[in-house]
Amino acid sequence: MMIGRSKPFALAAAALLTFGSGTGARAAPPADIILYNGHVWTADDKQPEARAVAIAGNRIARVGSVKDVMSLRGKATRMIDVAGKLVVPGFIDAHTHFENATEWFYEVALGAVHDDDALAAEVTQAVKRVPKGMWITGGEWDRDVARKAAHGGSYVPFRPSLAKLDAVSPDHPVLIRRFDGAYFINSKGLAILHLDRLSPNPADGSFERDLKTGALTGLLLGHAGPKVESQLPPKSRAQTLVAARALLRDLNELGITGIHDISRVDGVSQTRLFPSAVERSFSDVSIFTDLKAANQLTVRVHPLLALNSAPDLIRFGIKPGSGDDWIRYGGTKLMIDGSQMDAPFSNNPPERADYAGDFAFRVTNGDDLQNQVIAADALGFDIGTHVLGDKAHRLLMNWYEKAAQVNPPRERRFRWIHAWFPAMAEIERAGRMHIIADITPQQMMDDIDTVAAKLGPERTKTAYAWRTLIDHGIRINIVSDWPGTYDKARASPISPLENIYMAVARREPGSNRTENRRLDQALTVEEALRAYTINPAFSSREENVKGSISTGKLADIVVLSHDILKSTAEDILKARVERTILDGRIIYSAPGIVP
Repeated sequence: MMIGRSKPFALAAAALLTFGSGTGARAAPPADIILYNGHVWTADDKQPEARAVAIAGNRIARVGSVKDVMSLRGKATRMIDVAGKLVVPGFIDAHTHFENATEWFYEVALGAVHDDDALAAEVTQAVKRVPKGMWITGGEWDRDVARKAAHGGSYVPFRPSLAKLDAVSPDHPVLIRRFDGAYFINSKGLAILHLDRLSPNPADGSFERDLKTGALTGLLLGHAGPKVESQLPPKSRAQTLVAARALLRDLNELGITGIHDISRVDGVSQTRLFPSAVERSFSDVSIFTDLKAANQLTVRVHPLLALNSAPDLIRFGIKPGSGDDWIRYGGTKLMIDGSQMDAPFSNNPPERADYAGDFAFRVTNGDDLQNQVIAADALGFDIGTHVLGDKAHRLLMNWYEKAAQVNPPRERRFRWIHAWFPAMAEIERAGRMHIIADITPQQMMDDIDTVAAKLGPERTKTAYAWRTLIDHGIRINIVSDWPGTYDKARASPISPLENIYMAVARREPGSNRTENRRLDQALTVEEALRAYTINPAFSSREENVKGSISTGKLADIVVLSHDILKSTAEDILKARVERTILDGRIIYSAPGIVP
């Protein structure tokens, strides 16, 4: 859906004011949209709740009682009776990997697949979203059953049926990979690449053939699979934008009006010599600028740019606070560890032995990281750091404190990203420095039954200890880390309502779990809402223009079908987004809701 650019701020502000008083006073222009009879949760401490909201242009014109807001009603005002439902600020997901998501768009995750029905179901979902004629890829089928067999039992490889795969993908070429390196291609793919019964086998590989007819079965063995894969079209910006536009619609349906995306500036990247994949999973920020130029960007973006590029960003016109209401710069991202620990995990399985204290593959050494933090801070950039283990938290706090000591005084908004296992000493230091913590509920769910065995009873006390963080003065963002793990083994839920549920209930949707939840560390619903609205806006230094339903701010608003502030935790999962308003325009209405 295309939306217009923001009007100049001066014009928008003028539309919100009443000029003069007494004789000759000029009243504010009529509102374009009025939402009324709702429970308006504002995230604004000065006016926490209201019953109605008026929107003029792309700004919130008034917030208050129905009577007060109705004074802005005009002949052309769109009136929306919310009928007691919950109205909240637009959701802001403060940690996404958007370009990764555009790649996942064309792929199927098959790790759990071991039969034709399951394969057909996954491919069918991809066929629904991917335009006809475009390749669908993905893989790792049979991975889960093979892993189970490795611990006892037998493993018989699943051989897909070409006829059954063709039946669900007649208009899409499909190439998928088995966990052990074999591939499978459907008939549409074979036809596009001109492969048939007469095609010779590649060196060190083979096209499996039907023993009776000689026709290709679709199974590619040895080097045949990689050779075929090398013939697929290269990724293009046009392909990325096809996925991007579809994904933006998905985000808007979930009430997401803003993201903080892990991003890079390609012009800077092309000038660097990297020792490893330092910028892996960093989106090319020009994806967003291209969408914006085409009037198709339907989320506001705060790029968290690669920290080590900070000194070069100035040359590209990017400095703290630059940009506009659609793309606002100022944040950077660093990565330290994969779970760097002062001591090994107490159960220390061999495959996790590296968790005794080494850096992640992107890191040269600690001194280099400290220098990068100091340099970026000196330029005025805010810094968010992927940090998991207790040693990594300790080192990071040293670097943050060092930057504050050697650079001029200013208000700093440093961030912990994920913050799995900080020690109490670092939590206390973080509180004194007013650190912001981006928490990922799904990652706690993955770890919930093993963390005590890994860390031991004492260190477990501060693992995923969200209440402890808040009590020590740390501001919390709930983030998704969407779309999921780099190896595509686990998808991250992007739905704010699902992530709010996990932050409040400390268990997965649909679970009856009662053990290991540590409900003393749960967030309240209101805290979780703040962690999706005003807190992320504060983190990007945009709290004065978005993040709350306040007069004069950008009109980014969501209407929920249920008042989750007055519901049980389980009722959160029953709620849906009924309307998403971005920049004063209704960009999504749920089925059955008048657009």
